[in-house]
Amino acid sequence: MLTKEHVLATFPAIGAITDAGLRSLSTDVWRYVSDRNHAWDDIERIPLHPSMPIVTHGNLVTHILGMVRLFDLLVPMYAELWQQDMDPDAFRAAAYVHDAAKVIEFSEHGGALEAVPGYNHAVEAGRIVRELGGREDVAHMVEAHSFAGPLVVPRTKEAQLFLLGDPMCLNAFPEQGVSAIERHLSANGWEDPKTLERYRSPRELLSP
Repeated sequence: MLTKEHVLATFPAIGAITDAGLRSLSTDVWRYVSDRNHAWDDIERIPLHPSMPIVTHGNLVTHILGMVRLFDLLVPMYAELWQQDMDPDAFRAAAYVHDAAKVIEFSEHGGALEAVPGYNHAVEAGRIVRELGGREDVAHMVEAHSFAGPLVVPRTKEAQLFLLGDPMCLNAFPEQGVSAIERHLSANGWEDPKTLERYRSPRELLSP
């Protein structure tokens, strides 16, 4: 079972969130999901998905840390270049909790890790944020963060930016098999878009 102490040890920079409510939310959501699936006692062991082994794609922790670092760069940049003022604490809290519902989604059966079919971890995480009394802007950022399943359309600039950042923090590229973009298309039942020209590797370009 995941404890507050374990969450803070895994993500010590939660302590840097200046908003006390968002700081508490960043640990409370993890405790909530852990109460519903006691099997996970170490966030470092959680993969991005059962089909994405940690050895290749990294674990959930690296994805979350990537999100935090990305938005620590983007939020000030948007303020400087386009005068779009957004709350950095909201992005930090959303980053820490947006995938926490995967603790409920993933479980072991017969020695293999499986995901609950049809479970939308993004929508569920947004619901949990609201149930715990979290801010509505953060709940919407969380529920609209993923292309992996039916899309919740982002209705705020914060939610749109957060959605675009999520696939950027995945180590899933075409050279490794199914890319992040292909996974998102497939999860929504979308066809591979018809492109004008297919990509050709440097080796193919040099071959006669």
